[in-house]
Amino acid sequence: MSELTFHDVSVHFGTSRHRLIAVDHVNLTVGSAGILGLVGESGSGKSTLARAAVGLAPITTGTITLGGKPVPMKGKNRPLAMIFQDPSASLDPRMSVGDSIWEAGRGAHGGEDKQSTITHLLSLVHLDPKHAKSYPGQLSGGQRQRVAIARALAGKPQVIIADEITSSLDVSSQGAILNLVRELVDELALTMLFISHNLAVVRYVSTRFAVMYSGRIVEEGETSAIIDTPSHEYTRQLLAAIPGGSS
Repeated sequence: MSELTFHDVSVHFGTSRHRLIAVDHVNLTVGSAGILGLVGESGSGKSTLARAAVGLAPITTGTITLGGKPVPMKGKNRPLAMIFQDPSASLDPRMSVGDSIWEAGRGAHGGEDKQSTITHLLSLVHLDPKHAKSYPGQLSGGQRQRVAIARALAGKPQVIIADEITSSLDVSSQGAILNLVRELVDELALTMLFISHNLAVVRYVSTRFAVMYSGRIVEEGETSAIIDTPSHEYTRQLLAAIPGGSS
């Protein structure tokens, strides 16, 4: 796996007279084989940064590189895959689960057998292979998010970006998905940028995280170090918001 690096990245929307600065000169590196958490409230710019990485938001300034080379924004087999907050946004309701997973891999499957590949990917996310014939509307929210994760894995990306993937789920499903993320990262040596507004969630899945506020990275470091001695007032506020957290 290669490092994903944001070099002085800014994303602006609107005109020069009415400009919204969503991301403001961000420098951030997602190291290989592990989870970097990115936490911030709604509107902090974290999701815009994620969308910029996969070519869904235009970069105003700066560069995004993977292994020192610009991230390709076109082509079938992109090295970055994104999992969205609402799996319904990425799953075609008219396509079966199996076909959806197979389609997401496109040319990455090579000479692999379709059914075996789908079965393997469903097993990785702890879904019964029989669900290959199901449609998204027949699944629960947690099951649909597992399918979305399987779709992300199907393309064999170098980096996965998970954007608020538990925020639309009930509490029990959230915990199951978070445990699955940790398991997959360890088992497959995945590289992941995990984005959430919930510091408790980021603390649970990542050994290192960054805090984003008003489009900027205001704090970054080892999870344990930031939790013990946060240096920015905004981070202290996020910690205080956790039940049983710091005051």
